Amino acid sequence: MAPPHIYVLCPENDRPSGGVKILYRHVDVLARNGFSASILHQQRGFRCTWFTNSTPIRYLSDVRLSKTDFLVIPEIYGPNIAALRELPAIGPKVRKVIFNQNAYYTFLGHSLEAVTHTGLTMPYAMDGEFVATLVVSEDSRRYLEYAFPGTPVYRIHNAIDTGLFAFREQKSRQICFMPRKHPEDALQVLALLRLRGALNGVRVRVIEHRNEREVAAVMQESLIFLSFGYPEGCPLPPAEAMACGCQVVGYDGFGGGEYFRPEFSYPVPVGDIVGYAAALERLLAEHARDPAALCERARRGAGYIREHYSEDIEKADIVGCWEKLGTAPVGPLESATDGTASPDP
Repeated sequence: MAPPHIYVLCPENDRPSGGVKILYRHVDVLARNGFSASILHQQRGFRCTWFTNSTPIRYLSDVRLSKTDFLVIPEIYGPNIAALRELPAIGPKVRKVIFNQNAYYTFLGHSLEAVTHTGLTMPYAMDGEFVATLVVSEDSRRYLEYAFPGTPVYRIHNAIDTGLFAFREQKSRQICFMPRKHPEDALQVLALLRLRGALNGVRVRVIEHRNEREVAAVMQESLIFLSFGYPEGCPLPPAEAMACGCQVVGYDGFGGGEYFRPEFSYPVPVGDIVGYAAALERLLAEHARDPAALCERARRGAGYIREHYSEDIEKADIVGCWEKLGTAPVGPLESATDGTASPDP
């Protein structure tokens, strides 16, 4: 009998997305450690190109999963997760695992009518077919164990590439942020500080439409990173900025609360615009007064990320959860592609 193969279903999204990159990394870790695994794309020939990868990829039109295989499905498929069992290539007998990178998206796509009147049918509760859930933070674990008691939930620590997102002590008086989530909050915070004169002599960099190397370069030269994302499973950009030595200010997104610690960052309650602006203004004033003290805080934050979100911890989490699910290393996996790395655009 052929060993089980782990197929990780992934949307065809070639724009920078931490969630997609995590799916690719999951397969990379499995493949490097002798498991039979690949990304499963529906669009034939597709591969993400915004980050360098040689991840094994297969396409839905070319495969037929067996009952010994596993299909890993991201939570973003929402109500369509259960419908995947109807596809000829998959079927109801294939064991399925939900990779929930943001527990707050669990019920997206479901109607209020279903919640208030007709009731919900959730794949997490389908015994035998959906065998486990993977999450990326303790906050998400708590959410899903509360929602679906008895469903096995495995926590994975996402590794931060501290070779790419490396600590840099020398900083420009520069603020950077990503406008993908809640740009209206960023507008208010920065407008308040502009009116108060607090941004005089400060450069503000908007990070968008950049590959990961360009993102890392901006973070490494920036003194401050502003976080506006919520709700989040475990947000990567603030952790990457922290690894680069940024002072990180703003929302922890709930899932990021485990590393967004007041000893070396500046958490702000979601929606507290004045509190956010005031914290940033104090930080800029503190930098002008005592930059050495801030550098030491940044060094502690970077050290925390290196210690708690390392590749070794990620590997142990991923390998451990799949061993518990009944799989085992089977030796090197031959990629379904030519195995060449896709360069950064």
